[in-house]
Amino acid sequence: MTGFHLKSLLQKVLPVAVLVAWYPCTCPAEIVTYLGTTKASWPEASGPVQWVALNGINDVDNGVAEQLDFVGDSLNPGGYWAQDNSYVYFRMRVDKGTAPSGTFSDTVTVLIDLPGDGGVYDSKPNYGFAWDSINVYTNHGLEMQVLASSTGVWSGTAMDDIDGSNGQKKDNDINGSGRTTDGYVRTVDSQATTSFESTTFIDFAVSWDYLTKYTALVPGQTWKVTFGSIANSNDHQSFGADIAGGASLSSNVSDGWSDPIQTQAVPEPSSLAVLTIVAVTGLGVQLRRRRRNRGNDESQRNDSSEPS
Repeated sequence: MTGFHLKSLLQKVLPVAVLVAWYPCTCPAEIVTYLGTTKASWPEASGPVQWVALNGINDVDNGVAEQLDFVGDSLNPGGYWAQDNSYVYFRMRVDKGTAPSGTFSDTVTVLIDLPGDGGVYDSKPNYGFAWDSINVYTNHGLEMQVLASSTGVWSGTAMDDIDGSNGQKKDNDINGSGRTTDGYVRTVDSQATTSFESTTFIDFAVSWDYLTKYTALVPGQTWKVTFGSIANSNDHQSFGADIAGGASLSSNVSDGWSDPIQTQAVPEPSSLAVLTIVAVTGLGVQLRRRRRNRGNDESQRNDSSEPS
C-alpha cells in the first residue's frame, strides 16, 4: 500500500513541479531607481506618453551574462523609445528574470548614430548614454559619451566621456556640477515573454535641455539606435559582452542598428508662453463679447416690455 500511495503522489506532484520550473515567473515587477533620484513619471504602454518599439533591434539569447544579454522578438520587442517635451527615453530588454538592487556591476549603453551630410548615416556611434554601474554614481553612473576609437568591428569600438574625465563628472556630463534632473536610470524586472521566459527592462531618460546645451542631439532629428554592453568593467573599454540588433562582437559596426526614428521638434518655452498669452487673451475677448451680447439681449427685452 505504501508503494501505491507514493506512486500515486508522484504522479500528481511531478507534472506540477515540472510546470512551475518551466513556466516564466509572474511575480510582481520590482522597480529599482538608480543615480540617487526618482523620476516622477515614465512612458507607459498606454497613456499620454507611450513606449514605441524600435524596429531592427531584436536579438537572440547569446549566452552571455544575463544582465548584459539583449533579447527580443516580434512578440516581445527588445527595445523601445519615447519622448515628451522634456525628455527622450529608451528601454532595453535584457535576459535577466529578477534584478534587485545590486544586480548590475557592468556597463550598458544606448548608442546613437546621427546622419551626416546629405542625410547619410556612417553607421558608427556618435553618442552614447552609458550606465556605468561598476562605479560610484556621483562620479560615474549615467554618462554622456562620444566615439573614442573604432577598428571597424564592435569588439574594437570604444566610447569616451564627453567631459574627457574618467574620474569625476564635469559640467558638460549628464548630472554634472551637482545637477540631478539631466538623466535617470531605472530597472523593471519580472517581464514575462514568450521566448525568453522572464526578462528585465533597463530604462533611460535624458533631458532635452541637457542634450541641446551640451551635444549636437536636438529634437526634430532622425537617429539610428543600438545597445552595447561591457562585462565587469567601466564604460571606457571596448564592447565585450553583447550588441543588440542581431550583431555580434565580431560584426562590422554598421551592423545591429535600428531603423531610423524621427524625434519630434519641441516648442521653445518662449513659444509656449506666447501661445498661453494668446489663449488667455482670446478667452478674455470671448467673455467680453458674451457679456456685451447678454447686456444687449436684456436691453432689448426691457424695451419690448415698455407700454406703447
